Amino acid sequence: MYPATEGFEDLAWIFTCDSRNRGLIRQGFDEAAILWKAVKATSGNILEIGRNLAGSTVLLAAAVGPDREIYSIDNRSHEDRACKDYLARAANKDRVHLLVADSRVPLPNLRFGLLFIDGDHTFEGVLADVVAHWNALQSSGGKPALAAFHDALPNDNFKWRDADRKLNRRWVRLKNKFRKRQKPDVAPGYEPDVFKVCDELIRHGLATKWQSGGSMLVMKKLGDLPRNFSEVARKVQPT
Repeated sequence: MYPATEGFEDLAWIFTCDSRNRGLIRQGFDEAAILWKAVKATSGNILEIGRNLAGSTVLLAAAVGPDREIYSIDNRSHEDRACKDYLARAANKDRVHLLVADSRVPLPNLRFGLLFIDGDHTFEGVLADVVAHWNALQSSGGKPALAAFHDALPNDNFKWRDADRKLNRRWVRLKNKFRKRQKPDVAPGYEPDVFKVCDELIRHGLATKWQSGGSMLVMKKLGDLPRNFSEVARKVQPT
């Protein structure tokens, strides 16, 4: 059963969303809609980890009110010119901060109502980003503290790409007979390591699922990380 419609973003389910229409934002429409809803459901500053062409940064800037600031971290400056021009407009330039920095280093003296992680998709990378910024994520104004993770859930974003590639799939299966580490014959539309970190947060009672769309998983923060979270999370990973 679908929830009562509150805005256009609640109608994402009537569209076909896959990797062919991601554009500058590198997200499906259903994923962008969930991120938009997360912005509207929170208050306070926003922290984005990984902006690439800055399409998602534009979406965040369009969704926030004038009293909220966006801090976007990437290890390089690679913004699309159109996105950069949008973010340089008078309404955005003083509240959108495009940082070129190491996302594994906390930003001192800053607190956030929404954390969006879409950077290094390895287990160690996602874990390091969570450890660096999770405790700076705080609810405010009576609204929840939310964390959004892109590429965290299985989805059909790439189903079209593999549907007619029977020869390629047979070739992958043949090569798997000689590999120590098997590869899927249909490429997954998500990164399992991202979900593993999310699952650890849920397993330790630090977060619970809020909403999801496509590969985008948004979780509500329930508690701060214990000091040994990294060590405990690593122990459950296969060697």
